[in-house]
Amino acid sequence: MRLSINSGNRLILTLGAILVAGFLAVNLYSLRVSSDALRELLVRNTLPLTSNNIYSDIQESLLRPIYIASLMAHDTFLIDWMTSGEQDPEQVQRYLQAIQQRYDVFSAFVVSDLSHRYYHFDGILKTVTPTSLKDQWFFSMRTHPSAYRVDIDTNEAAKHRLTIFINHKIQDQDGRYLGITGLGLEVATMSSLIASYKERYDRDIFFVNRLGLVQSHVEEALIGTVNINQREGIQAVAEQILSGEEGSLRYSGEQGPVFVRYRYIPELDWVLIVEQPEHSALASLRTAFYRNLAVGAGITLIVLLISAVSVRRFQRRLERLATTDKLSGLHNRQNFETLYKQATAHAERQQRPLSLLMFDIDRFKHINDQHGHLAGDRVIEQIASIAQARRRGTDVVARWGGDEFVMLLSDCPITEAERLAEGLCRDARESIEVPNCNRPVTLSIGVVPYQQGDSLDELLAHADTLLYQAKAAGRDQVVAAA
Repeated sequence: MRLSINSGNRLILTLGAILVAGFLAVNLYSLRVSSDALRELLVRNTLPLTSNNIYSDIQESLLRPIYIASLMAHDTFLIDWMTSGEQDPEQVQRYLQAIQQRYDVFSAFVVSDLSHRYYHFDGILKTVTPTSLKDQWFFSMRTHPSAYRVDIDTNEAAKHRLTIFINHKIQDQDGRYLGITGLGLEVATMSSLIASYKERYDRDIFFVNRLGLVQSHVEEALIGTVNINQREGIQAVAEQILSGEEGSLRYSGEQGPVFVRYRYIPELDWVLIVEQPEHSALASLRTAFYRNLAVGAGITLIVLLISAVSVRRFQRRLERLATTDKLSGLHNRQNFETLYKQATAHAERQQRPLSLLMFDIDRFKHINDQHGHLAGDRVIEQIASIAQARRRGTDVVARWGGDEFVMLLSDCPITEAERLAEGLCRDARESIEVPNCNRPVTLSIGVVPYQQGDSLDELLAHADTLLYQAKAAGRDQVVAAA
């Protein structure tokens, strides 16, 4: 009995020693593997995702002034006022005041190439001269290859505060250069935005121009004074950053490797740089390692169970992300419903028109019955290709079911939507042929405008009614809502 007990104790001790050694070995190995995996995740996923999120925010908050400047530059009032000799300066002053108040911008201005006057919403600021270094930005803009340019300079109309200027060319209908209009943004506003990014993502985030000079940073003292070509550490990869479009790099910093994600933003002609030091990225892993050693195998089991639950939830989420119709390559019905909600919310927020097309293939059952389902599938693929070719950048095309399709047109009034629908009909009729069939492939289309509060079902029901009116009228035509 004593031998048996001793043997049992020795077995328990042996198993315990094996488990402890195994647990320690597994955790050490896990730390190493996790560190490598985290580095890989950081480079391939985390930093690119951060960069993409920031870029999306820039699209919404920073590139908005570029759009406003473009609207000003193409405003017929401003063009007519300049070409008619700038007779009443108070008119353009009131115009700039309206722009400044409507869009809540820091500054709005117009500089004429005819009179060299610098018009501000507070009045005529000055007359620019070719001999002044301070005014060279204006005279160099004439030969600038792009329609607009982003500059950082002091604002003479605001106590020489550092300002980001969006300068956009003004041209008449004949392409004659008339001058520049645009907006000014406080650098402090940009710095606050970057500070929010830094707090949200816990990473160093800043912008440089194509020469490497810092254009926006949470530390305003670095703006316009620090160049990454001379900055210790990052200078080793500065050339790759400034000559590339997008990518991930690594350099040696004071506390070890630093991971870098960069992305060129053509609208601003700046490069977005996101940095993450390795020591801070791995700090949580080291803490977790020590905690795991202290807590033991029980916590490991809980973590594994939680991980299993998380993986299952992630897999279910991936399944829900199956958003594409296999045959046509278009959005499927489920995803279209989601995109519809997003598009209508944006249209209501921006007060922009939104239209919907619903169309199907005339006599599609005849094609399937007489020429086979493969021929029918081919027609669906071609219709999808035509719709994609006609689709504008923000439009959404989906296969609704069978031979029915829907198309959501953002920022598109009903008249423009009707023209697009007629183009679809024409393309289908002229470009799609079914072997051994003398009858052209045609479409019947219903076109309806979105009214605030319309549900998808209501809009589709309206479009469906118009579609069948098109069929009743002889097919191969478009019926739009009155």
